[in-house]
Amino acid sequence: MTESVGMSPLPAVRCSSCEFKWNSPAMAEGLRLLGSCPKCSGELIFAGDAEPAAHATETAERFAPARVTAPHLVLGIPRR
Repeated sequence: MTESVGMSPLPAVRCSSCEFKWNSPAMAEGLRLLGSCPKCSGELIFAGDAEPAAHATETAERFAPARVTAPHLVLGIPRR
């Protein structure tokens, strides 16, 4: 991951609608399976989306039931 001007790591995933950012590669994988922002249902932008489309398709097909499950079942119970 490259560093930005402020020396904070670039987010792994960012929502184009609500601008929320996730930094964890594990969260990026979970969000990739969900396909949309769990907060606002907006479009997700993945940093360095250099992952080949074939791998993304294989992953999506392998975990297809996750697309119809609730976000908390994929990402975990939210902290209070």
